[in-house]
Amino acid sequence: MLTTQILSVDELAIGMYVAQLDRPWLETPFMFQGFYIRDADEIDELRSHCKHVYVSTETLPAGRPKPGAAAPRHLPESDEEEPAKKRFSFRSLFNFRRKKAVEERPAQTNQLYETTTSLKDETSVASEVQKEAIISVKGVMEDLGKTGVLDVGSLKAAVTPMVDSVLRNPAALSCLMRMQRMDNYLYHHSIASSVWATVLGRQIGLRRDDLDVIALGAMLLDIGKTQVPIEILTKPGELNDEELTIVRQHVQLGLDILNKTGDIDARVLEMVTYHHERYNGTGYPSGLSGNKIPVFGRIAGIVDTYDAMITTRPYAEVMSSFDALRILRALADVEFQAEIIEQFIRAIGVFPTGTLVELNTGEVAIVTKQHEIRRLRPEVMLIMDSNKQLLDDFRAVDLNDEKVAIDSNEFLWISTGLPPGSYGIDPTDFYLD
Repeated sequence: MLTTQILSVDELAIGMYVAQLDRPWLETPFMFQGFYIRDADEIDELRSHCKHVYVSTETLPAGRPKPGAAAPRHLPESDEEEPAKKRFSFRSLFNFRRKKAVEERPAQTNQLYETTTSLKDETSVASEVQKEAIISVKGVMEDLGKTGVLDVGSLKAAVTPMVDSVLRNPAALSCLMRMQRMDNYLYHHSIASSVWATVLGRQIGLRRDDLDVIALGAMLLDIGKTQVPIEILTKPGELNDEELTIVRQHVQLGLDILNKTGDIDARVLEMVTYHHERYNGTGYPSGLSGNKIPVFGRIAGIVDTYDAMITTRPYAEVMSSFDALRILRALADVEFQAEIIEQFIRAIGVFPTGTLVELNTGEVAIVTKQHEIRRLRPEVMLIMDSNKQLLDDFRAVDLNDEKVAIDSNEFLWISTGLPPGSYGIDPTDFYLD
């Protein structure tokens, strides 16, 4: 059991684990309940919202002053101690030169996008875009299996309207990808990863031509798996060492396909090459770490992992988006770069539109609309009562101001996200009709 000690916010130091606040989490901008303090900015953010917090005693530094005295701000002892981080700039992240035979323009991150269509209107358009993308991806991969030739032109043609839709309203295509699943995991994963990468690229302000690149690269991440025996890809349970070695060859197999195709943007090749590398050096095929992994490769690893976790696979249970994001947040600056993870969570939303959630009353609902400021209190549609029985009449509720009962001071709030299919509920039956 976690043991905590109450501290004034003025006593906080980098490296401490904040387990509880002096107010409800929903009244603060902190997306998850419990986090490690990574820099002085997070301490300042806590100071602006709280007077005291509860910190895990295991993360208190040795010789910490008694409550009431200012605690020194330092990192836990390590062989390579780094100075406190400054506010991160995504422009600096992409401001680099590639050592290629042909130098390409570095990606720019100074573009701001506004939502220009309603979710309802864009969902109608995005539905057709998704259908065309499915047809294109299915046809291209089937032809690749037969002829060994990759029709990149058809995939680029499918990517363009997907990017257009995400730029108009990122929630629409994201919602459809969560709700509508394809029987073939590889097809779905290719399209969904492309959507998540585009949503993230939009969030960090990539220019339009860079969004096209990142969307295509994400769509091609697992193209090498078309050359892996289907019985291995669909095997239930854990792979043995020999099978794992074969699966990991999909990275090189994918590069072989792309190099044979020719005229592929270098950043697409980076995404395919490095999407299984990890920030702490534990990935494959090269075991690269930190900034040695190109930034498009770091982004690819995040979107690939997220979609895998929220999608049913033969060897793993599907997770809710909420649980998947919690895991990614825990892996920040471990397997993935923290700044990109934070932006990804902001882009996706803690409780995204179209996901199933359970409220503090035990009722089950579908998220129907996000609030830009209070993202933990979206608008939902109640579909089940606390006994998990379908309601005769579904009710729209804005969690931003809805109370448990008229005479109650307790507000409704989301206690947890639910994976697709929970309690036999398919959100598509309720949301898209």
